[in-house]
Amino acid sequence: MSTACQDLPISTCEPCALLDPASPRVPLRSRHPTGFYIVCLAVFCERWAAYVLGSSVILMLCQRYGYSRGDALRMAGLINAASYLGTLPGGFAIDRILDSRRSLGAGMVLLALGYGALTLSASAALWLSIPLLVFGHALFKPSTQVLIARLYSPNDVRLDAAQIAFYFAVNAGAAMGAGIAGFFMRSLEWRGAFAMAAAVMLAGRIGLALSRDSLRLQPKSQAVPTPSSRATNSLSRAQRIKAIGALMLATIIYTVGFGQVEGSLFLWAQERTDRVLLGFEIPAAWFVGLPGLLVLVLAPVQLALLPRIQRQISTQRLIGWGMVVLALAFAVLIPPAILSPGHHVSMAWLIACATLLVIAELLVAPLGLSMILSLAPPRFVGLIVGCWYVAGAVGYWLAGEIGAAWVQ
Repeated sequence: MSTACQDLPISTCEPCALLDPASPRVPLRSRHPTGFYIVCLAVFCERWAAYVLGSSVILMLCQRYGYSRGDALRMAGLINAASYLGTLPGGFAIDRILDSRRSLGAGMVLLALGYGALTLSASAALWLSIPLLVFGHALFKPSTQVLIARLYSPNDVRLDAAQIAFYFAVNAGAAMGAGIAGFFMRSLEWRGAFAMAAAVMLAGRIGLALSRDSLRLQPKSQAVPTPSSRATNSLSRAQRIKAIGALMLATIIYTVGFGQVEGSLFLWAQERTDRVLLGFEIPAAWFVGLPGLLVLVLAPVQLALLPRIQRQISTQRLIGWGMVVLALAFAVLIPPAILSPGHHVSMAWLIACATLLVIAELLVAPLGLSMILSLAPPRFVGLIVGCWYVAGAVGYWLAGEIGAAWVQ
């Protein structure tokens, strides 16, 4: 290994990865397992349906169920938090009891039922849908990461790229769902929006069933892909715990910021932004999906530049820079908030904020999760991933509280 590469993870230097005797000698840009694309299809459908709800949840709670704006923001934050919090017992059950493939399918069915319940206007339907959505996400979210972990051989150099490609699928679904929701919300057609969300989830479940044979998993004892194996194998247990803890804290802070997209930033788009372009008023829901659309543009650039960047900057520092960019995203909105109080401002401010949020997301979320998978013991991948989602739950709860305080 060259001197310039000796302190870097193996995945960041393709020649070193290929020369390492423990490496499976897989080129960095080689194809992923077929099952990986099946998981991406499942998460594409799940995010599509989730963003139909996420792009309309504040309006739905206020206009359909009569909640105040502050209560709607708090409730949306709690629903998101509960969906992530449930992944901890869900991940533990997947590790110890459940089959990850069956858990993924069961989660998709529960989510379809949850969105289907929202087609009903009765207030009882809301309280029926919430537990279905929470339990569905509790199974779905950790299952996707456990399956990714078990689709690769040990020391596979493709995990960082796999996580970014996975985020590409996540945000493609998010952009599609938010775009469709914008059209439905122009006429407040709740039933049609959530019927589509349920149909998308069922279509994804059928696709998963038809492609089940493609999910060929590695044994659990050999399942955890470790692109940073040389860097992480030398860490003691205490150092691993500290590293995972630091990543969890970064996730909480990042989620507090990104959680504003569906809450306070949606209200900013609705009430403070001039959304008329060439005579057409852009639906506020489209700004919720804007980060997903921007990821589709920026993720391929990141994939192309990642190997070169990681030769110069460690993954930990990239995540740290992501936190700085997250702060800048909200600093962008300070000038219009101070200089134009109570007036509509250009949508360019919100687009700049969303662009910086996406850059922060691509630096923090996929790279952070990739590091967590490389640090997690093979027997506890589901549990550790559940903890990562719990950190997201805390972030979404705080995001709801901060958003509620902002509108009061």
